[in-house]
Amino acid sequence: MKTFEELCQENYSRIYKYIFSMTGSKESTEDLIQEVFIAAYEKGEAFLRHEKPAAFLYKTARNMTVTYLKNLKRQRISAMEYLSENIPQDDTDLCETLLMELDRKIDETAYTGQVIGNLNTNQHNLYRQRYVEGKSIKEIASEEGVSETAMRMRLVRLRKEIQDIVKKLKLGEK
Repeated sequence: MKTFEELCQENYSRIYKYIFSMTGSKESTEDLIQEVFIAAYEKGEAFLRHEKPAAFLYKTARNMTVTYLKNLKRQRISAMEYLSENIPQDDTDLCETLLMELDRKIDETAYTGQVIGNLNTNQHNLYRQRYVEGKSIKEIASEEGVSETAMRMRLVRLRKEIQDIVKKLKLGEK
């Protein structure tokens, strides 16, 4: 059985990349990864004896990051409501300008957690292998037992699915 420290060292880099792929922010990623490992530490022996500790860390990281992104979106909505309620009505141009500026500052990566949440298990695994773990198409194809051409096609379909989800999320906010 591995020690907590060994499990942390083995998984830190991959979990960091995974969280960063969803947040796009170094600071947020560092905060979240710390929370993930604290949660694992608090589980104690249950974590150390877990059949797949890396899977536990990925799932914890995903859940914490999705919660973080939801809260970030709520804060954004609260800020927009505050601006729309506290700026005089005769200053509608100023209000529009401030709201547009707030929208402009929103990073596209805020959608990542929601997008990943909308992918099925196979799509999510493919996304993780290619974009988080950085595996080559050849490696993934070999692991899945399909040709490189078939894997390229799956990745094309995955990117298309992600684009469609992002479009729906953007339209849902308007």
